[in-house]
Amino acid sequence: MNSRLGVYVINLDRAPERRVFMESETAKAGLDATFVSAVDAKAQDFAPRGGLTIRRDDVLIETNWDGRIYVQGEEACFQSHLKALRLFLESPHDVALVLEDDAEFAPDFPQALEAILGYRRLWDIVKLEGTRMKGARPALKVAEAGPYRLVASLNPSSGAAAYLVTRAAAERLLAQADGIFEPFDNYLSAHWRHGLKVLDCAPFPARQGLPVSTRKEKRGPSPRQAGERFTAWRRHLGADFFRRYVLRWFSQRRRFAGHTHGLTLAPWARDWSG
Repeated sequence: MNSRLGVYVINLDRAPERRVFMESETAKAGLDATFVSAVDAKAQDFAPRGGLTIRRDDVLIETNWDGRIYVQGEEACFQSHLKALRLFLESPHDVALVLEDDAEFAPDFPQALEAILGYRRLWDIVKLEGTRMKGARPALKVAEAGPYRLVASLNPSSGAAAYLVTRAAAERLLAQADGIFEPFDNYLSAHWRHGLKVLDCAPFPARQGLPVSTRKEKRGPSPRQAGERFTAWRRHLGADFFRRYVLRWFSQRRRFAGHTHGLTLAPWARDWSG
């Protein structure tokens, strides 16, 4: 495996079984992993960023910019990823593979990783895992990486269980994190916010292999989950559709100027035997 690649696995101290799981996954993939002690929302010394305080249950913010509540578990997960990025920047590595402790790899994950690293000049972040959905999402094709494609998605997925990040991108994510109170996976994909070149690997060569993440114990409901289905549906067909697809198409074309090869339908995931 590439000697300039650092591998960082975020794991809660109170979840040793997940460490064992990830030791097995990384060993099978030929990866030498550094384990990062995750920030624990249940610890007595847990302190949210930005002077936030608990309002009720584990809620920190009743309504963030996206209409969601923001909870302690999400803040601890966010801080854990920032901690992994800081550790990466203290190392000599050029690129980091950041993993959560429930990431499961496809059998050809090492080959996919090598192929993606070959296109290092094209990206700042590559998402290797995301929400598993049926079908495909619209995206701009950027490169072929063996049996996979690197795409600039017009419909970013949630999930941050496995991603590649460069040093410059890690520095920017850290520098702009103040005042960002949303799930880290949303922040990671928000190229319109941090200005980084974010690509997806299609289909994703990693998935969340365990049923419940130890860090994502509770996630704030979206307006759709809160019962505002009609409003969400109407927005999707109107201004939200224009913003999500048309404006992002222009934005991604500009961001990857000279490297896109037309619109494609990129598969979210594929099945593989465990």
